[in-house]
Amino acid sequence: MKKIVYTVLLFAIIALPGGKLFAQEIHIEDTKFVHSIVEKWISEYKKENPNATIHIKVGQATENKASNLNIIAQPVSGNGNERVVYVGRYALLPVSNPQNPLLGKAAKGLKRKDLIDLVFEKDILAEDFDPDEKEKYTATVYTRGSKSPTAVTLAEYFDQPFERIKGKKILGDDIYLLNAIQKDETGIAFNTLNYVFDLKSRQLKSEISLVPLSLKSRQKEALQSLNIDRLLTLLEESKVETIPVENFGLQIPEEYSNNEEVRNFISWVLIHGQQYNHEYGFLTLDQATLASQKTQLEDSRHEYLSYSNN
Repeated sequence: MKKIVYTVLLFAIIALPGGKLFAQEIHIEDTKFVHSIVEKWISEYKKENPNATIHIKVGQATENKASNLNIIAQPVSGNGNERVVYVGRYALLPVSNPQNPLLGKAAKGLKRKDLIDLVFEKDILAEDFDPDEKEKYTATVYTRGSKSPTAVTLAEYFDQPFERIKGKKILGDDIYLLNAIQKDETGIAFNTLNYVFDLKSRQLKSEISLVPLSLKSRQKEALQSLNIDRLLTLLEESKVETIPVENFGLQIPEEYSNNEEVRNFISWVLIHGQQYNHEYGFLTLDQATLASQKTQLEDSRHEYLSYSNN
């Protein structure tokens, strides 16, 4: 999976023997589809912190320089949760080639079970498995060729094993899924809102179509408007069982858990950075999650200050 690495040079007022100062570096290793919002946060953070110098590098991490912050954009469990501060949410929308016969056959809208049958291989060991059962809907499913965050999120949301996702696997960035379905009249794919919508016009990209979904009237109106802002508002106000939504966050490696500059940057993202999420196609955190992340970060700060004073 191709990654973007942001190197953030934050000049902290830290004295060394002899009165010299040194610069602390924060390296943010980033999953490609969220790089635009991370880049925006860094840009705005720099405006409010003129002593910060930021360099953005595309490619793998610089040799011998570990990442202070890693973007986590898939479900996490266990101890890993304790080191992740969530900073936003993203949604996955099923889209298709405009000429796909599925669009006509499923005009009334696919339900959650329909999507599971369409996207995932059946469990041949299940008690209700019928090898002679014909599929109600068919299409060529395109997904990432590795356990990418979006593919894992898709599987987890529908309570299915990642390995059971059907279809053709595409290497590289999630944007290539759109290229694939544009070339295949039977193609469908789940992709992030910032990729399927034109962020300038705020409308669905013209070369793709939405897969019809079975929704409540208000939900259907928002989706059929083909407007990203209406959809973002809808997904922030209510859960739609056929549209996966997942948090993404900044994971702090244990060795950097006491880094003051790391916490300052994350704190800024939570307090000031949320206002830019919609512009770049991402959901803001819900109020409960936002409050808990601020508390988690503040608790970490108090622990650090207590430790440093002893």
